[in-house]
Amino acid sequence: MKRLYLILAIFVFFFGCKNEGKKNKPKSEPLTVFPTIVNPLNLKYESLFDEESPTWISTANYNFNYIGKLKDSISLEIESFSIAEFQENRKKCSKIEKRQLPNAEYYIEWDKKNRYSFMQEQKVEIQISSKKINNFYIALLRNRTKDTIPIGFGDRIPLILEAKNRLGKWEPIQERFVYMCGNGVGTIILPPTEIAITLVPNFKGNYKTQLRLSMGINKSNAIFGNINYRQFESKFDENGEYKEEYKNEIKTPENNQR
Repeated sequence: MKRLYLILAIFVFFFGCKNEGKKNKPKSEPLTVFPTIVNPLNLKYESLFDEESPTWISTANYNFNYIGKLKDSISLEIESFSIAEFQENRKKCSKIEKRQLPNAEYYIEWDKKNRYSFMQEQKVEIQISSKKINNFYIALLRNRTKDTIPIGFGDRIPLILEAKNRLGKWEPIQERFVYMCGNGVGTIILPPTEIAITLVPNFKGNYKTQLRLSMGINKSNAIFGNINYRQFESKFDENGEYKEEYKNEIKTPENNQR
């Protein structure tokens, strides 16, 4: 009988600990509800990305089309930051006038000291909508931490678009945009609870797969889209030279007429 009581006691203890663990498990934050986008932009691919249907891995070029408070409806801009504008007004404007520049409160000049850690270490909520606007997907980034974090350099968000290959593995189909010279390139910051919105290319191709955005340790949800399968591949070889296949492509009469 004592042995039976001992077994029952162990069972109750184990079951109770298991349920307690479930109770104490932290709840995940609900995803941000996408705001209504008003006054859609009449943008073409040429204004944001190299081409509409790249056949090789392409360069990422994600601008800030909005940055600020989360609202029920948001009107997008062509771009929220202009490095040229900040640099032009840097010396000739007073401190008060600088603060009045569009979104100046989100921009830290490159020679100013700050304590913001490298953005890839920050946790940022990234969501991509399957709904399209002017043939672009809409992506929303939100700072769910309690701290102000860096989210971009210059006027770019360091996002990369990834796709699943035929083996079911996530691989990049874009390369990160890199400034030729880092001098004069400031940092863009995102305060707690605030958001940034950017546009994602809707590539054309005969390979249907899943797509997601990546920024350091942060990954977005996945949506279905189409790409050219060779977008996983660079047009350059290991020596930095154009591949023969690419050279042959640009020699074709069709390409020579462009």
